[in-house]
Amino acid sequence: MRKEYSYFFIFILICLFASCKNGTETPYYEDSSGPINLVSVFSSTETYNNIESGLRDSLVFGKIFPGLYYPPEIMFGTRHFDAELIKRFKTTRLILDVKSGNSSIDFEKNKFAKPQAYVKVTGNSPEEILHLLQQNQDSLINFYRWADREFMLADFRSKSKQDKKDLDALGVNMVIPNDYTLVENNADFVWYRKDNFNTIQNVDERDNGIVTDRSQDILNILLFKVPYAKDEITQDEAYNLFDSITKLYTKGGKNPKEVYVQTNGGQDSIKTLMTDHIQIEKNPMLSEFYDFQKVSSSAQQDIYETKGWWSMTLSQLGGPFTSKIILDKNKNVLYVADAIMFAPTNQGVSKKRDYITGMESLFTTFKTKE
Repeated sequence: MRKEYSYFFIFILICLFASCKNGTETPYYEDSSGPINLVSVFSSTETYNNIESGLRDSLVFGKIFPGLYYPPEIMFGTRHFDAELIKRFKTTRLILDVKSGNSSIDFEKNKFAKPQAYVKVTGNSPEEILHLLQQNQDSLINFYRWADREFMLADFRSKSKQDKKDLDALGVNMVIPNDYTLVENNADFVWYRKDNFNTIQNVDERDNGIVTDRSQDILNILLFKVPYAKDEITQDEAYNLFDSITKLYTKGGKNPKEVYVQTNGGQDSIKTLMTDHIQIEKNPMLSEFYDFQKVSSSAQQDIYETKGWWSMTLSQLGGPFTSKIILDKNKNVLYVADAIMFAPTNQGVSKKRDYITGMESLFTTFKTKE
């Protein structure tokens, strides 16, 4: 019996060795780690000191995160590690590996872990390195955002709702985490909500003591569909549509009141009864912080993404939103996933940027059913 077992194990080892030789083995990746929206820079201390301020420039990571204007938040923060520590921290999710040498920049997915965005930039001077990063800003930002979204989506998938009858009735599919509660649903509209309670500790300047408070962040996901016969949609049309839906379903704490609204291009005004509900903030000064773009197009569907700021019509509340729009040209229907977030403050630092990244990762799964 022992000989038979020995022959069996030898046979298994031979098969495994043969499969490796034939290139059929599946590579193993460790799980990546690290905070969201934080790039780990591996370089010499001298190099980092020379490029640190440049990394925060608006042409590299200091670009303002779309939709976040109050207060403005940059796309990515950075932290520094000595170059030789990259082997110890190789599972870090967002890596910028800075080297001296001929000018070049390389992007590699999942080099040491998964998901991971590894970027190697080489230059003969700090100025040359920063110039390369500036030239490739869009690719750099999109690459790092891909890794963060994939990381968050894996966690969302592991705890997603299995029963999605409400989404089936809407004709869409999307990952919905278990910790989101169904607020309202009908054939054309579904609303999920999650409340995050955070402990905030701040220094009281009057007596140098520590003040502990509780903060409530509210994350809303609105999914809806509306008839739409045009071949494309503009930003103004999309925002007017959003307002028509939130006027129907959202409600603030203020009682309705009569207000004057501008008509005829601002030439006239009429008195109307205004209810307290969520609307897209239309202040022209904020337009540069908004983002509206068509991200893909086919004969059947166009897909748009947008980010901006919402406010209440009567209450003094506001926050960021991000949305995905699917224009189904065959059915003449718009399908919309809209994330409306309220996060006033957390530990003196906003979590809005991380919340938006999480919502964007969920929206990658937002699709229409066949």
